[in-house]
Amino acid sequence: MNSETPNDFSLLHEIFILDAHLEETLDETQHESITNKLVNSLLSALDMVKLGDLQIHHAVDLRAPGWSFIQPITTSHISGHYFEKPGRLPHIRMDMYSCRAVDWKRMIEVVNENLYLADWRATFIRREIERDGSRDMIDIYGKGAEIASEFKMFQETDLRSIEQRVKKEHLHVAEHVVVN
Repeated sequence: MNSETPNDFSLLHEIFILDAHLEETLDETQHESITNKLVNSLLSALDMVKLGDLQIHHAVDLRAPGWSFIQPITTSHISGHYFEKPGRLPHIRMDMYSCRAVDWKRMIEVVNENLYLADWRATFIRREIERDGSRDMIDIYGKGAEIASEFKMFQETDLRSIEQRVKKEHLHVAEHVVVN
């Protein structure tokens, strides 16, 4: 585990969200072992520590049959939902929230090693809370373990310039603003 001081621990917040199709349908009778292996592989690869027991729950909504899971970790959590729809590729939606640095590229590799990713899209958000308040957001696309595109959506300095321009010019802000 990293030797971060308590002050460093609270300075950083990182969020990784993965929305992916899988190449193969998972065996629902093995949902506990599949989920345990995935979560343990992620914890090991990312040098993270469990805070509590892994919770796994079968979905009750038949529109997205499968199972959901959440693993509390010392820096927050890893969660996900696996589901299948007839005639479509199986799907996983996962997120990890952490108060310390997350290697999102390694996370994609580990998920692919365990679940065989088809096409996927992810978002990574990094916030420095107390230092300079900076925030980065990356929109990511890929297939398998390959990253096809990384698009940096914005930085805090870009947001500040937008806010200043809006105030100066009395503009209305659209719902979705993307800064190159």
